[in-house]
Amino acid sequence: MDRYQQIDADFLARFPQGLQDADWLALGKKHRSIDGVIRLCREALAAPLLRAAIDSGNTAAVIDSCRQIVSRCTTVSTFEKIAFRNYLNFSDVHRPFVAALYALLYRFDETSFADFVEVLQLCRHDHNANPAKWPLVTCFLAYSDPQTHVCIKPTTIKKLAARLGVDIGYQSLPNFDTYHRVQAMVVDFRRHSALAADQNNIIAQAVMYCTV
Repeated sequence: MDRYQQIDADFLARFPQGLQDADWLALGKKHRSIDGVIRLCREALAAPLLRAAIDSGNTAAVIDSCRQIVSRCTTVSTFEKIAFRNYLNFSDVHRPFVAALYALLYRFDETSFADFVEVLQLCRHDHNANPAKWPLVTCFLAYSDPQTHVCIKPTTIKKLAARLGVDIGYQSLPNFDTYHRVQAMVVDFRRHSALAADQNNIIAQAVMYCTV
């Protein structure tokens, strides 16, 4: 049994019926907003809508949708939600934020990732308005495309990486290299897991997190 299959074994020790186990399904009800957040991301953050908002400067609808997305994300802490709300109170960040979000979602690469983090730090002079944290940065990626992307909760992901012996090069400030390493770790788990093979990354991560 390899290290990833051990995750399956530990999960089944807790939930013997796997993803159909009554206790697992009951736990999932606490996170029932996930499907709604995914749908909201796909509809409200569609490329044509973001592009139109950037071109026109009329970003109000997109900003309101982003507020809703973050408020409903169970992976984002209360403090991070407050920081994001305070950040958006500075109206001059709206257009650069939407432009950086568009690039992150539709031209995802090292540059767009770094630019998005930088835009989220525009109000860092106000310690209550600095949302450039891992869960918030990555929630937009994970819920827009859960088959490809991952959401990173620092404490849990560090424990998981330590258990699996994976060097994720963790840094507190979100960065592309660490993100890419975590993404690869989750993909490797799905490749070796009987439980998560046909699931998206959000479910795969939930399975992994239940074992640390």
